[in-house]
Amino acid sequence: MLASDNASLPDTNGEQGSPRPPDAISPSVHIERRRTLAAAATRWGARVGLPVLVVEQLVQLRALVASGPRHRAITRLIDLAMINARRGATDEVQRAAFSDPLTGCANRRAFERDLDRELARCARAKLDLSAVAIDLDGLKAVNDTSGHAAGDQRLVLLVDTLRKALRNMDGIYRLGGDEFGLVLPDTSPDDAAVLLARAVRLGAPPFSWGTSSYLSTGYTSVAELLAVADADLYARRHVKRATPVRRRSRAKPADASLRLFSDDESAPGQTLQAR
Repeated sequence: MLASDNASLPDTNGEQGSPRPPDAISPSVHIERRRTLAAAATRWGARVGLPVLVVEQLVQLRALVASGPRHRAITRLIDLAMINARRGATDEVQRAAFSDPLTGCANRRAFERDLDRELARCARAKLDLSAVAIDLDGLKAVNDTSGHAAGDQRLVLLVDTLRKALRNMDGIYRLGGDEFGLVLPDTSPDDAAVLLARAVRLGAPPFSWGTSSYLSTGYTSVAELLAVADADLYARRHVKRATPVRRRSRAKPADASLRLFSDDESAPGQTLQAR
């Protein structure tokens, strides 16, 4: 009776004979699923942002799974997720430690690290390198009159314009407040001036700048090179403020004639009649 009852039961696998083993999935599907899991774990780890917390939560999940042979595949997947989630969290910590949250560029810690690294490389290869100090002009006035949101927009605009003007190998760093720094490998001070002029043409908000280079100073210290760039910035700013701004007169001539010569010059008949 029991045998007849079992024979009358439908086959849950849809096939006669032994059920299909769970591992009978093509290797390509296994690989794609593992990649999907790894990507999801990396994104989750980046959102958590703390590698220790990531490991702690996944270890607790692993402990909930039985350690028997039937669950060995699941524990392996959890281990894979733990590795990728920890990697994502670590990358997020690194990114936050070396980037400016407002503008998205690197910060002062990254500036000192990268400039020190590039100085060592240029010293070995006898190549030039320029460090640029930049101050965004008038930021305090904008904050006082239009609010800090408007000031933040100018900071972001400056960084976006510098990204368009500079090369892929150049570095942009926010040193603090309205101060920025650039690391320009294989670049002389004259070439640095060309890049900064390009940023002005592309519509960057007004800024002051100064440069220093490895070959012109011989300095291999980040602090010394930045001090020279700061001094050059202040010198340029002093010259700019001391130079009077020449404005073209908009006064209209008394009559309908646009004279090519002043009244004290004798040039009879040399007038351009207005049409």
